[in-house]
Parts: sequence; C-alpha cells; structure tokens
Amino acid sequence: MTANQMLNSLSRVAKTGAVALLLCLGGHAYALVEGWEGDKVGTVHNFSLTARDDFISTSDGNSHYTWGYAHGTTFAMQYPGPTLIVNQGDTVNIVLNNTLPVPVSIVFPGQKDVIATGGGAGVLTREAPAAPPGSTTPVQGPTYSFVATEPGTYQYHSGTNPDLQVEMGLVGAIIVRPTGFAYGDGTSHTARKAYQNDATKYDREALFLLTEMDPAVHWAVYGQVYSGQPVQIDTTTIKPSMWFINGRNAPDTQLDSYVYWLPTQPYNSLPRMHPGEKLLMRMINAGRDLHPFHHHGNHALAIAKDGRVLNAAMDNAGVPDITAPDFTVRAVPGQTMDLIYEWTGKGIGWDIYGTVAQNPHTCVPDAQGYDTNTREWCADHNKPIPVVLPGQLDISAGEHYGGSPFLGRSGSLPQGHPGLNTTGGYYHMWHSHNEKEVTTDDIFPGGMMTMLIIEPWTVDLDAGTGTGGYPGGVTPPPTLPTLALLDNFNRTNANTLGANWQQYTFNYGFLGGVQAGIRVNGNQAFCTNSGIAFLNCALGANAYRTPALGVSQAAALTFSTVSNNTSLLLKATGTLSALGVYPNVIRVRYNGGQVFVETTANGATFTSAGTLPGTFAVNDILTAMADATGTVYVWKTSGLVSTLLGSAPTSFTGSGQIGLYLPPGARVDNFAGGTP
Repeated sequence: MTANQMLNSLSRVAKTGAVALLLCLGGHAYALVEGWEGDKVGTVHNFSLTARDDFISTSDGNSHYTWGYAHGTTFAMQYPGPTLIVNQGDTVNIVLNNTLPVPVSIVFPGQKDVIATGGGAGVLTREAPAAPPGSTTPVQGPTYSFVATEPGTYQYHSGTNPDLQVEMGLVGAIIVRPTGFAYGDGTSHTARKAYQNDATKYDREALFLLTEMDPAVHWAVYGQVYSGQPVQIDTTTIKPSMWFINGRNAPDTQLDSYVYWLPTQPYNSLPRMHPGEKLLMRMINAGRDLHPFHHHGNHALAIAKDGRVLNAAMDNAGVPDITAPDFTVRAVPGQTMDLIYEWTGKGIGWDIYGTVAQNPHTCVPDAQGYDTNTREWCADHNKPIPVVLPGQLDISAGEHYGGSPFLGRSGSLPQGHPGLNTTGGYYHMWHSHNEKEVTTDDIFPGGMMTMLIIEPWTVDLDAGTGTGGYPGGVTPPPTLPTLALLDNFNRTNANTLGANWQQYTFNYGFLGGVQAGIRVNGNQAFCTNSGIAFLNCALGANAYRTPALGVSQAAALTFSTVSNNTSLLLKATGTLSALGVYPNVIRVRYNGGQVFVETTANGATFTSAGTLPGTFAVNDILTAMADATGTVYVWKTSGLVSTLLGSAPTSFTGSGQIGLYLPPGARVDNFAGGTP
C-alpha cells in the first residue's frame, strides 16, 4: 500500500478551526464527565474491555496506527479507553479480551486489593494471551476485581511492557464518585461534591487526560504486526511530536464528543460554564513527560492528588492543609489531580454584561455580593469599560470575538469574519505551557490545547447526565463486521448469477434464452451493457441473495470498476415485483466521492437517510451494516486499512434479504454477507 492510499483510506473530513468551533457551538455540554457504568447489578459494575488496533486522526491531516481498549468485544478501540464511572464502595469486575499479537493486561494505580484471575502470568499482573497473527477474534484473558474504596480521579493502563503499550494507547480513566453523590438530572448542582467534604463542592466537571505520541514508533509497530514479525521496539528512542487531550489534539479537542469522523476518538475536552459556577478539573497525566498545563482566566485550587484530598479540613484530620491556588497545573507523569476552577469577573472593574444603557439589566446582590441570577459581581454593576473602544476599522477581530466585549452581547463583525462566538461567551485558551506541545508534528495550532467558554446564563448548558452509558443514546461505533464470502463469481460465464440469487430474468428464446441483467462474466458480477440482455440492465439491475438474514445484517462488495450508483441492498422485504424489485429496502449507494444511505417503501422512490464522505478505488471494499435499530454503518476498506465512514438512522428494524444493485457496465467481485 502506498502512502497516498493509506492517507486516502483514512481521511474523513477537512478539520479546520472554523469547522471545529461551529460544530461544538451547535452541540451539547455535559455537567458530568461522559463515561460508562458497565453492566450494573446493584452495587456491582461488570465491564468488558478488548485490546484492539486501529487508527486515529490528527489535526495535521494525518492518521496513525494506535492500540486501545474497546468497549466490549464488538466495538472499535478508543483512544483513550472508555472512561469507567463507579461509586465509592462499589465492586468493579473487568474482563479483558485481546486481539493484539502480544500479551496485554491492566493495572489500576490507586485501587486497593485488586484481584486478578484467569489469563496468564505476567510481571505485574495476570495477562490476556496474544491473539494468533492475523486474527480479529478476541481471546479472553483475566478478570480484575476490586472494591472502589476511595473517591477520586484515577487512570488504568497496561501493565505489560507499559513503556511501549501505554505509548501505543492502552490507557484510560476511572472516576469514583463519593458515597451519596448528587447525580440529580445531570445539570449544575449545588450539592455535588468530588469528595465527602463540603469544601469539594462543584457544579460541572471536565476530564483532561494528557498523552503524547511518537508516530515513528507507532508505524514501526504497524510494520512489525502486519508483516508477522515480533513486536520489538527500543523505547529509549521515543521522542514525541504529538500531544493530546482526551485522545485529540487542537482544534479537534473542541469538536463534539462522538462525532462520526473520529470513531476511535470519542471524547472532547471543551469545558463550558456559567459565571459563578465551580468547575472540577479532573487532570490525568498518562504520558511519560511532564506537562505544565496552563488555564487562562483564573487560578485553580488543587484539592486532591492521586485520589487523596490535600486539605486537613476535608478528610485527613491532623494533616496540614497543603491546598494552594495556582495558574498552571504541574501535571506529573502518572499523577492525577483534582482542581476547582471558578470565574465570576469579580474585581475586573467594569460590568461584564455592559452598562444599563447598552444592555438593560439589574444586579441584586446575595450575601456574597453576586446577583442571584446572573452571578454578576454587583460592586462593578453599570461600570463602563475604562478605555475608549476602538472602531471596527482599527481592530483585528479574532475568531472568537462576537462583535462586543460584553458577555452575552453580539455586534457587527468585519466582512468575512467566521462569527464563531454566536453566544457572546468569553473564551480562554487552556494549553500546555511547553510551547512545542501546542503543535501537531510541528504544525500550529494543534497539540495539547483547547478552550474554556464562559457562557452567559441565557445559554442552556444542561443537556445530559454523562452517566449510565453513552449520553444522548449514543453508543461507540461497532467494528467492521466479519462476513462470510457468499459468492466470488469464480465460475464459467453465465447469463445469470445462478443459484441462491433472486433477480429479474427474461426468456429471449432463440435470441439467447433466459437472460438476467447481472450475470457472471470474467469471474465477476457484471451488469451487461451489450447484446440483447442489455435491455435487462438499461436502467441498472438488482439481485438479492437468499435466504433472508436477521434484524442485524451486513453485506460487502469489492469494486472491480468504480461505477457511480453501485449499491448494496439491506433488509429487502415485501413481494418481489415482476421486474425483480422488492418494495422495502435500504440502499447504500456510492456516487462521486460520497456514499448515500437511502430507503424506499415502494421500490421506486428513495428518501435520503444520510450522506457520508468516501472515495473508492478499484479493489476497495464497500461494507454496510444495518443493526436492529435500523442504524446503518458504512465502511471503506483499502488494502489492510478499514475506515468507518459514518452512520445514518433509518426506520427499518426488521429482517430481510441482502443484495446489490449495479448500473450498466459495472463490475464487482467477492460479495459477502452475514448476521454480525
């Protein structure tokens, strides 16, 4: 595979700062960190994780081979692994499976009395055995069990050859909520605490899991894995050139969580809050380097390290209070830290909402001097900005400028300005203070950088809980289904596809006998564009494979010619018409650099369910899967690399037949299908 083929097969969409911010502003913010409670039975959380390989996208337009832990056994790996959410005192059971050609394991820094059973013996803990070379079938390994006795922020990572396997991506976060945690409905909450003491109260929280990467190491591992060689890397030569927050680098850090074009990087890191709210910063340095993480806008108070509080007034009676506010987090390798960040505009010297003449509003102080609704510092109410604001022609307006210096207010912008700050929020850059770490492979902006947005109280930030699974009903994307080869068409040329296929045929008598539009020709399926049978394929032709499959089903074909409108058919049902068409069907159609997911209830008029980006070449494979909910997932496979192009919802929840549609002159090979 050439470098261009690799790049083309992995590219999803152009990722610019403008795209990132426009998308994030249209999405949701969650008061609680997004994560997974596992299969919960009472106070017992049962998790299943699988070590897999895949690719991640970086903000310089490249993609890189990576390892990661996957949700269950059927989903794609994540970088970082799923964030596990449990409560203090709960029992945690984690089964580890493996598809990598090396043994893997998990260790749990900060957790007490972890018991590992099953699998094989390792240096630090029990391990999941290596999978056979070339196999994608998970090999079951050990089960890890412990009681989450202490609340706090923790990490988990591979304990097998960790100097390489953590670099490759086998790392994730664990959040332990204190007993009696105030989940509420997921909104800002006055009774929510990070630990047991009231001094740790907060309204919103955000996770910042920091990692770095040396792409040369990842591609060296890729070469060894896919050539069947032992994985042997000199880790003393690792020199990172990429830096990540929650598995993404800027500006992708600001995209919504679970955007479809980052299927292996589900978590964003864009904290949003209102004035006067307290934001709990859950900081994890899961890399090998120290990262000085700087949060503009205000100091933050460190309340805990490694899941243990720092204040004698909290939980550690008789221990000195060693909490202290700081403007930069010294994120030490392997360490976790919890910090409280608050922004009110107190003492700024002018009204953050504008004077009453510009923005009529009142300020009714509470006992602390803040307005009870907007959290404005009333001592500064109605004070103008103590400078003369320049005219529009005399300023250079940044992308986050909303046309006004006042919170929640907008104004005129220069022609061509992207207008990214649609809510009139205050943006503060949060980033590594090591300058090279705000680049992605030496390209700026990028790396370990994101934004905090202080939003006016008119902006609703309470969109979900972030607990009990994946928010908003979103689930992690599935892996490419393993399908049986149903027809390779390697047989003598024929006028039909033959047994196990349903298709329209016509008997032309002495002119050619029984003919179908799609037939076997040159060991491929061919929609004839010559001879008398051309009439059968003048408008293209359908062919359906028998028998019907279950409610979750998938099909795949290999392009022998790249012909627009070549399609896979899913969940075909109803009565086959005289022209060989089922009335109810999902069609996954390729056309000019895009894949269209469409449905019909009459066999003739199709309605769009979604459009996905993807350019195919000869020998590329198009795979489509419709699950029991009717959601359609589409993959492109080029050489050894498979890429999820995206998904689209439909109302087709039942079973049916799979098949294909070919336009005149189109050829495909190796039709596969099955029930994932």
